[in-house]
Order: sequence, then structure tokens, then C-alpha cells
Amino acid sequence: MAGIDDYISIVGAEEVEGIRQLAEKVKGERVVHINATRFGGGVAEILSRTIPLARSLGIDISWQTIKGDENFFSITKEIHNCLQGKKGACLSDGDWSAYLNNAKENFGSLDLGGDVVTIHDPQPLPLIDYKSGGKWVWRCHIDTSEPNGEVWRGIAGLVKKYDLAIFSMEKYIPKDLGIRALIDHPTIDPLAPKNIGMLPNEVQEIMGRYGVDPDKPIVGQVGRFDPWKDPLGAIRTYRLIKEKMPSVQLLLIGSFARDDPEASEWYGKTVDFASGDRDVFILSNRDGVGDKEVNAFQRAMSVALQLSIREGFGLTVSEALWKGVPVVAKRAGGITLQVIDGSTGFLVDNYEEAAQKATMLLRRPWLARELGRRGEDHVRMNFIITKALRNYLRMHIELVGRKT
Repeated sequence: MAGIDDYISIVGAEEVEGIRQLAEKVKGERVVHINATRFGGGVAEILSRTIPLARSLGIDISWQTIKGDENFFSITKEIHNCLQGKKGACLSDGDWSAYLNNAKENFGSLDLGGDVVTIHDPQPLPLIDYKSGGKWVWRCHIDTSEPNGEVWRGIAGLVKKYDLAIFSMEKYIPKDLGIRALIDHPTIDPLAPKNIGMLPNEVQEIMGRYGVDPDKPIVGQVGRFDPWKDPLGAIRTYRLIKEKMPSVQLLLIGSFARDDPEASEWYGKTVDFASGDRDVFILSNRDGVGDKEVNAFQRAMSVALQLSIREGFGLTVSEALWKGVPVVAKRAGGITLQVIDGSTGFLVDNYEEAAQKATMLLRRPWLARELGRRGEDHVRMNFIITKALRNYLRMHIELVGRKT
């Protein structure tokens, strides 16, 4: 695992020294992070890199996950969908009881005795009822700009018990939040296996292993098999591109996680919609696709797509940009912070426009390279792990009453 000094060549010595000084003020205090799973999705990915980096600075920090059965994670996925805007009735009284009871079943096996405890997303949110001390933070990674009113009212009372809430964008903060809120953007780790540099022969070996032709143009989308990520829309866009460029290939890369019971259903829908097209590759961790493979596939893309309908942030956008790949994406949530229209990629409103922009980039590799270069610089300035760690340390110091 990389140490803080390994990032000097990426973000500079001054930034690293500033983080080291902040970490000195947190030493001797206990920090706790709790989420739903250690694998799958942006939250687990962020924590898997941030926690060891914080430990390397001498911080007493733990990462714990809650347990739950299939019914519980079906309920919390419905809460997630409704907070992102799903309309209509979502949960029964029995669902709410099961959701709250899960915290009761978990708290005895968790160590909640931190000076600062950060709870990520809705799944472990009710643990606040078992707070015994310290400052508690709710980190919401979801686009809550237009939440389902019933579900927001159902969790709002819990949220108000926290000392602080953190969102990825200002527009996600509910008007009736009732507690202090901060904005902090998710980040990627450029030294993680998913993002670190690769040799060309490594990329080609992985492409060959999965039957992807390195001599044909590639567009691709990385993200969970999920209605909000719109994998079917990616296939529709690919088909429009193929009308102009018959040799194009599409990579759809997702993962299956314990807290996402919809993934299998949407994987099946995606495979069915592809209709056996041999130029469409639908791959996941079940096919042996891990971080290294995702890294290689993103580097092989000429254009990355992110056609999400709703997106809390979308770390896969920064991942692609970091590799110098321009991104064509919908104007959804945190994507708009990463894709600067006409500079690091293109923001679009429909599949036809997405296909038009992607085709243009495929035909003008010089333009793709320039947008990709700017994208890498944009990520370096705004979405690197050291920035998130610095912001977290400052938040911690402020919460416990010390001066930065």
C-alpha cells in the first residue's frame, strides 16, 4: 500500500506536508467508518484506499461493515432508489421495521466508540440511535436533489440526530436537513491497481484474454448493472455509432456487490438487450474482471461513456479521465463536475447526441487526445485521494474543537 510520500510526484510536496501536519493533530483520537460492504461500488473503493493511507500517517482509524440478509439489502436498495427520485409508494411499515431492526442487530458487534464516527449512506444510518459519545457524521453519496418525499421523511428524523452531514454537491442538500452540511467530492487513488500506469503489452494481454480486438475502436462504460446507470442506453448509443463506424466495439463492465440485489436482474436485462452482438462485451467480477482488468479496459477505450440517469458522483468518470480518455456523458449529478463540456469531454442530453460526439472523437483522435490530456489535469487538481484525506482531517479537527 502506498504511503503519503508516494503522492509527492502527483500532488506536490507542499500538499503532502500539509496533510502530515493535519494528521499530527488527529493522532491519539479514534476514527470509525461504517458502510454496507467491502466490495462493489464507489464507497467501498474510496474507503479501501483512504483507510490504509490514514493509518500510514499514524491515525487510529477502523473500517467496519454491517451485516444484513437479502431482504434488508432489498429494502435499502429501494431506499437508495427512492432517495434518487423513484416515485410512488416505496416501503411498507414492515419494511421500515426491518430496516430499523437491522441496526439493533448490528450495534452489539460493532465498535462505535470513536471520537468521530462516519456512517456512509442509508444502510447503516439508524445506528445513530446507539450513539454513546463522540461526534457522528452522515456521509451521503447519493443524488438527493429530488428525493421521494415519503422516504426522505422516513429517514429525516434519523439524519437530524447527526452532528454533521456531507454531500457530494450543494444541490443534494435537502432544504429541511436541520443540521450543518458540508460539500466534499469523492476522489480516486492514482496509485491503486485500478488506476496505476500499465505497460501496453499488459493491456493487450488482458484484451486478448477476453476476446476484445485491439485493432478495432472501443467505446465503453464502467458501472454497476443498475437502472440509474442506464446500461441499455449505452447499447443504444453504441448501435447508433455502429451505423457510422461498423467496426466499433462496446465494453460494458460492472460488478456484483452484496448490497445490490438488483444487479443480477439488470445484468440479465443488459445481456438480453445486447441480443448476442459479438462486438458487445458485458463483463463483471464474475468473469474474473478485477481492478487490473478494469484499468486495462479503460486504457484501451478511445471514448468512455457515462450515460447515467442519476449519479451521486460517478468515480468511473474520473478514472477514465485520469487515463487520458475523454468522456461522453449525460448531464447527471456529479458527472457535471468532472466532464467540462468541450474541454474534458462532452455533456449530452440524449443517445443521438452521445453517439454523434463519440463518433466525432473516434474520427478525430487528435481531439480525443487533447480532451483526455485536459481531463487528466482536471482530475489531478480536484479529485485525487490526498484532497479527500486533507478535507476529512480538517473536518475531524473542527468537529472535536481543535484549531486547524
